[in-house]
Amino acid sequence: MTKARPDATSVDISRVALEMFATQGYDATSIRDIAAAVGIRGPSMYHHFSSKEEILWSLTETALNRLAAAWRTAKFYTTSDDPISLLRAFVRADVAFHAEHRTEANLVNSQLKSLSAEHYARAVEMRREYELELTTIVHSCIATGRHDVPDLRVTVFAILQMTVAIATWFDPDGPLGVGDLASIYEELAVKLLASPRPVAEPSDAPGS
Repeated sequence: MTKARPDATSVDISRVALEMFATQGYDATSIRDIAAAVGIRGPSMYHHFSSKEEILWSLTETALNRLAAAWRTAKFYTTSDDPISLLRAFVRADVAFHAEHRTEANLVNSQLKSLSAEHYARAVEMRREYELELTTIVHSCIATGRHDVPDLRVTVFAILQMTVAIATWFDPDGPLGVGDLASIYEELAVKLLASPRPVAEPSDAPGS
């Protein structure tokens, strides 16, 4: 388990490492590189993190916890029990996270395989827990009888993948703000849950 690191130097290390991992790659970044950018000696790094991988894990764990917390907050403030309202709230929180924390989101999505086996398994578990939240919401929408999807799992993945991609292209200086983007994406998510097809009534005409 990653130990708590409240000191300012650890915060600086995390901030610098995040930028360096994102710009030049995890494998191409050394402990010495990070230490030099922070302004400390290489050996001093080990007073804060035991390895470069532990820094990556700390960044990954923090990002995944922030994502889950964003949804918990959105859920808490959702006053309606209607599953579509929950779907909208989930998508808005997900969009906001990926638009406002682009570097962290891209790092998590691109560098999971660089984690140790133990940390990789935990990261996958955390992502599955988050995915299960959306799966439960979509299943609840279908259970109302007002919505239908060709495949539950594929629909959940489709929603998650379209929001994850935001981190790769969203420009905060562009024409759309985070709120505008979230409104568009929640409408797209709702449209993925089509109305169920009406059941055709049998015809009384012979030979029909």
